[in-house]
Amino acid sequence: MSERICAVVVTHNRLTLLQECIESLRNQTRSLDEIIVVNNDSKDGTKEWLNKQKDLTSIHQENLGGAGGFYNGIKAAYEMGYDWIWCMDDDCLPTAISLQQLLDFRKNDFTILNSFILSKTNKFKINFGFFDYAEKVFYDNIDQVSGKTFLHGAGFFNGTLFSRKAVAKVGLPNPKLFIYGDEYEYYLRYLKNDIDILTVTSSIVYHPEQRYKYFGKGKLFYRFNYLNDLGVKYFPRNIMAIWYYYEEFTFRKLVKTYFCDLAGLLFIQKKIRLVLKYVFAILSGVLFTLKNEIG
Repeated sequence: MSERICAVVVTHNRLTLLQECIESLRNQTRSLDEIIVVNNDSKDGTKEWLNKQKDLTSIHQENLGGAGGFYNGIKAAYEMGYDWIWCMDDDCLPTAISLQQLLDFRKNDFTILNSFILSKTNKFKINFGFFDYAEKVFYDNIDQVSGKTFLHGAGFFNGTLFSRKAVAKVGLPNPKLFIYGDEYEYYLRYLKNDIDILTVTSSIVYHPEQRYKYFGKGKLFYRFNYLNDLGVKYFPRNIMAIWYYYEEFTFRKLVKTYFCDLAGLLFIQKKIRLVLKYVFAILSGVLFTLKNEIG
């Protein structure tokens, strides 16, 4: 019997981007057996549009963030018996052969395979940048990975292909994290379970370019990601809990992250309101870390 593959897309108030994503999924050279869309209480007409799409399976729920969205989406696909589950946010735009390229690269039923995320507006730029955890090298341009068929690591939920067997071993995403760090925790959980994670460079997914600035070099290198209200609320809290649970916590590492983010918010984004929210989130992170076992 042939393997069955389901896509899971999580959306919140981005109908136009969702429609582009769905159209690209419909046009895959390896047709998907089902597309599940988890709608996080969108108010922009998403629910009405989804209800008219006869080829989509829709889950309408309160806004549980990306974490709660992928928790319920992957859970639904797993319970439906799918062999492979391809996960992405609503702003992802895979090329027609993206899925097939991942399937052609499979080595076993446990290795996690991810598409290569490039900027939608600058197709030579690696969106988010890429840190290869095996080679300990950071890349931000496709010229730097010329000739490489794969990289070690991935940006989860941006074209991530999970096998049923891997999900059965590792479990579902943690809905407590809501957003900003949920994908990173899930990524670390697979590594903790000795499951390889590879990005396949021939499987392209385009994504709106992220805004960030670089600080320093070597051990002082830091990439500041521009943060919004949700970012300053959840990232400081979540990253503390994640590092603590996965034994990656060091006081120096945490101080560097918080200091650079606060400096970026103050001197680059110039938003004192977000600085104050970030500080409050650090304090709430202590309580969150002590109360929750997140893995």
